[in-house]
Amino acid sequence: MAGLPPQHNNPAQAASSKPILLQLEEQYTKRVDDDVLKLVDSFADIIRVTEIEKKDKFKVTQEGYQIESQTAQIIRSAESLLGLITELKQMLLLNDTKTLTHLSDTRTKDLQAPKTAIKSEMYKIKTELDAAIFDMENVLYRNLTSS
Repeated sequence: MAGLPPQHNNPAQAASSKPILLQLEEQYTKRVDDDVLKLVDSFADIIRVTEIEKKDKFKVTQEGYQIESQTAQIIRSAESLLGLITELKQMLLLNDTKTLTHLSDTRTKDLQAPKTAIKSEMYKIKTELDAAIFDMENVLYRNLTSS
């Protein structure tokens, strides 16, 4: 699989990333064109080989081998196109910062209410604990001073 373009956080680097994206687009376009051309050529060769005419066993065997070879090429080209689709999906998912930011913001908002409730509960527990410690210290101090 082809690597994804590097991420740029610097605005100056982001401006220079446009040629990288254009290069990447050209590479993908060339790959698609090459694979589709191979598919078309392979199908054309299969059609050409299967013309009906008088043939001896050797010629039939030879044509059978050619058809198998072209079929293998068709499968390789189709797999290459499927791999390209997978790469494009991954790039879209990994580089779609708008969606990722939206998901992160939504998650932050969803967690804000439970976070506030937990902080409030912890503050109540702290207040009760402070009061209990104060009462214990008073009881202990009275016991020490009365003895």
